[in-house]
Amino acid sequence: MIFYSLGATLTFGILLDAFHRDTEAPKTDVLSWAVLIIATLIWFITLPRIMQKKLQSAKAVSSVGAANSEGWMS
Repeated sequence: MIFYSLGATLTFGILLDAFHRDTEAPKTDVLSWAVLIIATLIWFITLPRIMQKKLQSAKAVSSVGAANSEGWMS
């Protein structure tokens, strides 16, 4: 139970931060909050996908930075 709660809390925090940063998401829409809650409840699927996307974007940024420093993308 503690393991589930920790994962759910971490996922909720990440999703809530992204939700608040999104300027186009309606903060008063019930459907927006429902999606946030459902994604939190299935955190064991959601969290690995979030981490995978973040790692992919970090790799893309670092490869573009390396290409720029080597003069490939001048």
